Amino acid sequence: MHIYRDYDREALDLQYYVRLHIPDFQDYFDRFAREGLAAREAHPHLADVPYGEDALQTLDFFPGRSNGRPLLVFIHGGYWRSLDKHQFSQLALPYLAQDINVALINYRLAPQVRMGDIAADCGRALRMLHAKAGALRFDPEAIWLMGHSAGAHLAALIASLGAAPVRGVCGLSGIYDLEPVRLSYVNESLHLSPSDALQASPLQLDLPQGAQALLSVGGQETEEFLRQNATYAAKLRQSGHAVETVALPQIHHLSIVDVAADAGSVLTRTMIKMMLE
Repeated sequence: MHIYRDYDREALDLQYYVRLHIPDFQDYFDRFAREGLAAREAHPHLADVPYGEDALQTLDFFPGRSNGRPLLVFIHGGYWRSLDKHQFSQLALPYLAQDINVALINYRLAPQVRMGDIAADCGRALRMLHAKAGALRFDPEAIWLMGHSAGAHLAALIASLGAAPVRGVCGLSGIYDLEPVRLSYVNESLHLSPSDALQASPLQLDLPQGAQALLSVGGQETEEFLRQNATYAAKLRQSGHAVETVALPQIHHLSIVDVAADAGSVLTRTMIKMMLE
């Protein structure tokens, strides 16, 4: 029986079961952790700055060299229930090389908290960063959000909810429509209701006027991830937003992180160009 588009429950689960499609997924996570550690050791930064009372309500801040430069805020993925900012510190490197400040956010995870709490954490972190722009020496009118997978969902969501003024959002292999997630095995941890999924789907919301977007997804990802990316790009264009898309034909859901950390990739060069325009 079809429960979403042409998918029955088993087929829908397969669409969102990322690790099943990447047999060496643990090798990626282990390498990300090593590369993240190396990046933190190589660059002075503010580590585990609290924005709340929980141990996971922290962020890392990597300062640029100059005063008044842009800020990139990265939100990690992990289906809202796993992973850590420390596995993605290497994404700061191409931006630091261009004198762009970078912050990476941690947040409380499901099933200990619900989707609304997770989004509230990310919004709270963003608001704190915006409020401390003077002390941290970045331009509060030049904040960009970047997220991977569930982190792309959170970036688009808090931008749409107006947590703080942002110039744009970069979504990597993002999820912008939570209805298929609600109907899949992923919801065993999230406990989304139909109204939860609707209210927290960026596809149902509007980015602030003038906000730009850069969206990318790996060509080797499942049909659903390709659809999520294409549908959100179309929605943003229809509502008058400037949208750039970057095709990555040989890339999958985890190798896109390597592309985002590569200073020479089309994705990174496009993002830096948009940030500095």
